[in-house]
This record gives sequence, C-alpha cells and structure tokens, in this order.
Amino acid sequence: MSDLYRVELHYPLDDVQNDILYYLYQPLVGAPAISLYMMLVVEGKRMQKMVAPSSLSRLVSFISMSLIEMEKNFRSLEAIGLLKTYIKHDEHYTQYVYQLQSPLSLKAFFKNQILTSLFTDSMSEEDFQKTLQYFKISLENLEDYEDVTAKFQDVFTIRHLHQKGRLLKYNEDLKEKSIQQIETTYDLELLYKSLADYQINRSKLSNDDIEYIVQLAIVYSVDALSLAGLVKDSMQSNGFQRDLFKVNIKKYYEMDNRDQLKEVYHKQPLQYHTTGEQSPLVLHMQYLDSLTPYELLKDKQGGKEPVFHDLMIVEMLMVQLGLQPSVVNVLIEYVLGKNQNRLSKRYCEAIGASWARKNIHTAMEAYRELMDKSDEEEKVEVKAVEIKEEQSDELMNLLSQLKEGQL
Repeated sequence: MSDLYRVELHYPLDDVQNDILYYLYQPLVGAPAISLYMMLVVEGKRMQKMVAPSSLSRLVSFISMSLIEMEKNFRSLEAIGLLKTYIKHDEHYTQYVYQLQSPLSLKAFFKNQILTSLFTDSMSEEDFQKTLQYFKISLENLEDYEDVTAKFQDVFTIRHLHQKGRLLKYNEDLKEKSIQQIETTYDLELLYKSLADYQINRSKLSNDDIEYIVQLAIVYSVDALSLAGLVKDSMQSNGFQRDLFKVNIKKYYEMDNRDQLKEVYHKQPLQYHTTGEQSPLVLHMQYLDSLTPYELLKDKQGGKEPVFHDLMIVEMLMVQLGLQPSVVNVLIEYVLGKNQNRLSKRYCEAIGASWARKNIHTAMEAYRELMDKSDEEEKVEVKAVEIKEEQSDELMNLLSQLKEGQL
C-alpha cells in the first residue's frame, strides 16, 4: 500500500473514445477495470501539474477496491492494450509508472481479430446489433452533389515579413495519442521455418498478413506447424487470400474440436418416451425418441456426416437451454421445414428458449406447442429471424464504412 505511483496521460480522451471504452472495451474487461482506467485518467491530468508521486493507498481509497482486485484489473487493462506499467525498485521504496494508452479507433478495434472475437462472444446477438447501430454513421448520398469546397490557396496567403521569422517544425513535446495493440506471444520463428518447408517465401506475406494470421491462430488455438499448412492452403496465384484462410482455419478448428461435443449423441431418457395408441403421430414421436440429434441430422443428409455448425447449435440447445434430445429432434424437423432446410441458430434459440421456459420435456409436448401456433405468429417469427440474419450479413459492410476520424 505504501508503494508509489505516477500516471502519464499522453492525450486527453474525447467523447468518441469514451464511448469506445464503455461500449467496446467494458464488455471485455468489466466495469471495475474501466472505472480504474478512468480514475487513472483523472490522476494523469493532476500529475501533469508536476505533482509528486502518490501511494497506492490513494487509489485503493478512491475506487473502493482491495489491492488484490486492483492488481487483477491492472493486468486486464495491460493485456487489452490500455495500459503499460513500469516498475523501479529502490533501497527505500518501489515506484510504478502507469502509462495510459488511448483505446483503439473503431476501425482498428474491429480489424483486430482477437478483440472482435472476444467482443462478439461477450453479448447476445441483439445487444451486439444495438451496439453496432450506435456507432453507425448516417451519411448523405453525394452522388448528385458537386464538391465546391474551397482550397487552401484560394483563401490564405502566407507573407514572410521578416527574414528571421519563426520556423514551423515538428515538436516532439506536442501531445499525441499513445495507442498500444494488445500484446500476444506466438512462435513466429517456427512458423517462418514451416512456411519455408512449404516453399512459401516470407516476402509473399505482408506484415499485416502475418498479424492477421497470428491473431486468428490465437483465436482458434492453432499451433505454428498446423498454421503453416493452413497458410499454404490459402495461397493462390495472386497471393495470400484472407477470406479463404479464415474459412480454412474455422474448418480446422471445427474438425479438431468435434470430439468436445457430448449431448448431441444422447437419446431421450426413458421417463420422457412417448406412449399411447399406435397412431402415425405417436409412431413418429417414438421414432424421434429412438434417435440422437446427431443421428437425425445424419439421416436428414442422406447418411452424410452433419456439419459442425449444425451440431454446435444442437449442443447449445441441450447444454444451455436443457432441452431433451427428442424435443430438439422435433425442433430440428420444424426449423428445417420452415427455413429452406437450413438450421438457423437464431430461429432455434428463439423457439428453444420458449420451450425451456414452459418446461417441455417430451416430443409430443413440443409437437403440440407447435400446433398451437397461429399462422400469423409463424410469419412474424420467421420474418424476425430473416431480418436478424440480414443484419448479420451486413456486418462487414457496416464496419468498412467506419472511417478514421469520421465520428
């Protein structure tokens, strides 16, 4: 508690940076960490007036955190790129210097594959779209307009009245944003060696390409040897293809993690089996009782192995929502029938969550719940899902419109 600290604030936060901190960074590091960051911003402004270092007990008293909690939040801020910490041990005291880093711009944040993956996983699809909408810029279509902006030379004239006039030159002491990308470790030496084994020259990959490759490798936990093979498979005659690489690394991850799925291979518990007179409906419900969701999906695809995307949706329904296997089977048949043979995650979530709240445990209960729906309710439900999927497809187009300095 008696250790000393100084805070260095290189550039004041503007309104857009504040919004980015609260809307984009806070879901990743938590409210206490952002509260600590904002307190350090205030301290940085105070210490610019040449105030002497303060003891850490000052911070603890202001933000109502224990020293252990504060250390945890310091590490979160460092790891996410908002803080750099330096330490000096002396005979009589220990002193820290906390250098505050400005948050990344919108464009840089969403360009970072690690941050984007963390951010999309931290909230629901609805909240994600709302956050994105907040940062969206409504711009006038200027196609029919003429640019009549005045040029500098049209307005200003520079007259050098004195031979010994003041020279304009770059001053190192001027305030400038200090921005830090999140720091990661990866075995680049092994990656380059493995690429050479595939006869891929390092010069064929730009620094931005390497950064993109490593970020996705960290997101999907891919080792350097396997990564080199994925890079090789993503090279074409015109160079490295990022979109193809992203598809390849996702497929690799799905195949590598297929054995993590468990619930999709379970059948309906005996206490929830369908009973009654042997009508065609009862027989079909008993058929769904006898199959695992995995087997049903495989049967729907003519015996071919189900794609990992579909299996993950089913696993989510059974693990997070606690739906029984045959209830999920009814849902699979219904969604495939209503959604052009596509298993939509949002569609399944919407219906599955409703069934979970109503404690539906048997295939017959699920079937009757579907039959009780009016045609109008179905149309509204399908339309809502279609709108959400269209919004998701527009995500990359939206991000590309976020220009540096436009907000």
